[in-house]
This record gives sequence, structure tokens and C-alpha cells, in this order.
Amino acid sequence: MKTLLKNGIGFYPPDYKVKPMHILIVDNKILQVSETEIPFEPDMTVYDIRGNLIIPGILDCHTHLAQSFGRGIYDDLHLTQWLLTMIYNFDLTEEETYLATQLGCIEAIKSGTTTVAEMTAAGWHHEASVQAIADSGLRADVCMALGDYQEGDGPPPEKNASQLLEMMRNLHKNWHGTYDNRITVRVSPVGLPACTEELIRGSRDLANELGVGIHIHNCEGETETANAYDRFGISEVEAYEKFGLLGKDCQLVHNIWLTERDKDIIAEYDCSCVTCPSTNTKITDGMPPMPDLHKRGVNIAIGCDGESSSGTYDMLQEARLVTLLGKVSTMDAAVFTANETFEMMTKNGLKAIGFDTKVGEIKPGYQADLTIIEYPQPHLIDETRLMSNLIYSATGSDVLSVIVDGKPLYWNREMTQIDEKAVMAKILEAMRKGDHLLPKTAI
Repeated sequence: MKTLLKNGIGFYPPDYKVKPMHILIVDNKILQVSETEIPFEPDMTVYDIRGNLIIPGILDCHTHLAQSFGRGIYDDLHLTQWLLTMIYNFDLTEEETYLATQLGCIEAIKSGTTTVAEMTAAGWHHEASVQAIADSGLRADVCMALGDYQEGDGPPPEKNASQLLEMMRNLHKNWHGTYDNRITVRVSPVGLPACTEELIRGSRDLANELGVGIHIHNCEGETETANAYDRFGISEVEAYEKFGLLGKDCQLVHNIWLTERDKDIIAEYDCSCVTCPSTNTKITDGMPPMPDLHKRGVNIAIGCDGESSSGTYDMLQEARLVTLLGKVSTMDAAVFTANETFEMMTKNGLKAIGFDTKVGEIKPGYQADLTIIEYPQPHLIDETRLMSNLIYSATGSDVLSVIVDGKPLYWNREMTQIDEKAVMAKILEAMRKGDHLLPKTAI
């Protein structure tokens, strides 16, 4: 099957100058990218992009999509209180889990995301979450938040390390490589405050056995990070190093309360760091030291986290916040240029998630995962400054179309794989009945 996207414009690396862009897709991969027109053939499906901007599909490298049902009901809480409120109140049925995840998928797609790295809650209808993502047409690397240690005032764990790792093994068996390899699986101890040494070591062993990577929270909260010193006498990152977890296949999320030694260790092991700035600011996690990690050569990608904590699945908003926080935290206006930030939400995401599948760039041999932005607009105008406009001025509402594996998921602002009106009606009904999710008492 041949698909031709003609008459677009796009950024051409390494300097990201804007030039005409025509793309030939064969089956689900890019065969040719050209500044000049590609000859039409009778067997081609042709889409006229009409001068709009084509960029690589955006990668959201850390999500909790089912938390879309929690947006707006756990506001104005610091991380520790927010986490406890969620744990004790956010309890979805299987149907609600599917609908909540589907809601998150719709928002992600409509704001330009083509890939999510989803961490579901272990045992909380996690299969329904994965099914909703698969049904949406998104590409996804999925995992479960595994925890076998009581974190703070939270409830005691229901399963031990061996039981959790077996659940993780089954998730991999059931889902890895499914849906034409759109769905892959990696191993995910939730984070040291909720994990024993046994689970951390076992997670690394399982990841090595399955040939997949690690997805884990790291140094998110000040109190939670200090817990590592109380338990092990070393920092959270040093504990991960001691327990053999770290490596270039390791995706560390948040990375706020880091020591200088922690930063050096992360760089030494070539780990990727995923920053989630809306969550970090909204529930006052702290200021993520991404510029320090960037200077050490660490691969930095971006995640929207869960909507209960971030309020958004709009990666363009997240990208803008990443560069602004980087600048103001260092008082260096040159930190995180528009080009560098663009790479964080595209090509850097490929390394962070660890796909064998090539995404995040528009090149021959790469999967045809593409996002089309409406151009020109009052805030997106003039090709000589378009990258700056995209990073500092654009939002998800500027997205016209989204393509995954050569198939439109969203075309001219209409969902193609999901009946959005029908789904939204079900979701609204479920949310209006969701009084059981509201906090019963102050935490």
C-alpha cells in the first residue's frame, strides 16, 4: 500500500530549516522524503497537506492515562498529600478504567501525540488500560507500577516481589509485540519509596531475561527521596546503582531531588531522564534540574504524567514549560533552545522509551508516525522563525491531523478510529456518577 503526503512543509535537520516536504509511505514506513514533488502513481492514496506543517509524531514518555478521571478533583495538594488522596479514593471499575484511559488517548491524539509510555496501576484493571490504548491506534510502551513496600502512610502492599514480577511477566506475554508491534512492554518498579531491594533487583533480572528496559519514578519528592537515606544510608540513585538497576535501557522519571553525585551516576550509566514539568509545578514536587543533566550529556525526554497531577496531555504545552523552567532556574536565557526542546519531544523520546521501532524523526526507514500542525496562523507564521513559534506559542489545539503507522487517527480535526461523540457521552455519564472518587476526608 502506497500513501503520498504532498504539499506540506517541514523542518529539515540538522539546522531545522523549513522547506517544502512531500512524503511517500509504503505500508507503515516512510520510503522517501523530498523537497520536490513525488510523481503520482495510480495505486497511491494521496493526502494534500495544503501547506501545513508536518513534524514527527510526538512521544509522551511518561503517562498514567486512567488518571484522566481524576483531573480537577485532587487539586491544591502537595505531592505527599496528593498521592495519599489518590491511593485512598481513586478506585475505578474495569469499565471506568477503560473509559478513563480512552479519554486520555483522545486528548493525547488530538494534541499531536503518537506514542505514549504508559505506567498503569498494577492489578487495577491494567488489562483494560492497555486495551483502550491499543483500540485508540496509538503506539505505546506499557508497564505496571510495581510496589511491595509500604510508602509513608499509604496502605500495606497486597503482593510480594515474586507475585508482582509474575504479573509483569504475564503482561509481557500477553501484550508485547501485539497490534502489529504497536504495543510493547517494559518492566516498571514504581520507585524506591514503594519497593524493596528484592523487587528492584528482580526487576532488573526480569528486564534482562525479557530483553526489555526499565521505566521507574526517581527522586520525585523531597520527603520520599529522603526515605532512601533512612532505609539504605545512601541516595535513591545510589541505591539503584547498588541494586544493579541502572543502564542505558533505564528510563528515570521526574529526577528532582538529585545530588551532584546522583547526576554524575545517571550520566555515567547513560540513563534517560523524563521530565514532567506540569506535574512537578502543580503538586509542588520541586524544580527539576534538567539543565545540569543536559550539560552532562544525559538524554532528556518529556512526559505529561497523569492528568490528576498535571491537568493536561498536551505535549506542546509541556515542551514550552520545559524550556521556560530551564531558563528561569538557571537565569540563563540560552538554556534549552527551541531546536533542543523540539528534539526532547521527538527523537529523544525514542532513546528514552527504548523502541527497536524507529520513530521520532521523518526519515526513510522510520515508521510513518506524523503530526500535522495548522499553518500559517497569527502565532505560527514566517518560516524563518517557525521552530521558535512552535515551541513557545503552539498548543495542541493547533494540531490538524495525526498519523500512526501510515494510518490517520485524527484527520482535519476529526477522530477516525474512535467514535468521539459516543465515547464522550459514555464518559460524561460515568464521570457524573463518580462521587465515589471524591475525597471523603482530609488526608
